[in-house]
Amino acid sequence: MTSVCTTAPDNCRPARATLSPLPLWRLRLATTYIEENLGGPVRLEDVARATGLTRMHFAAQFRAATGVRPHAYLLHRRIERAKTLLMRLDATVVEIALEVGFQSQAHFSTVFKRLAGDSPSTWRRRALDQLHG
Repeated sequence: MTSVCTTAPDNCRPARATLSPLPLWRLRLATTYIEENLGGPVRLEDVARATGLTRMHFAAQFRAATGVRPHAYLLHRRIERAKTLLMRLDATVVEIALEVGFQSQAHFSTVFKRLAGDSPSTWRRRALDQLHG
């Protein structure tokens, strides 16, 4: 095993092996699995199994390929789907939260605000105002 050393020998540590990113075909399997299961629980183990990898190898290779952790990708996709659903007036925020896989409106609202910058209700109002001019 090679070592990466700084100026002092006491600071030597094993070099981290360069991890190859998830091959495109496996990335497609993972993203398809996530898209098809957005409304329910999506466990790392299940996505990894869909790609034929262990949980740890999948998570590391997914991050190497996309720049984000699988869970962050899942949350991003759920919020993007929620934005589409928020454009419909026939669904409440609670219904949308449940439809995109959140267990509560509170958790959905917290994640939505963190990723979208506004609460779901505020985002909906602004988006509809822009749409209708």
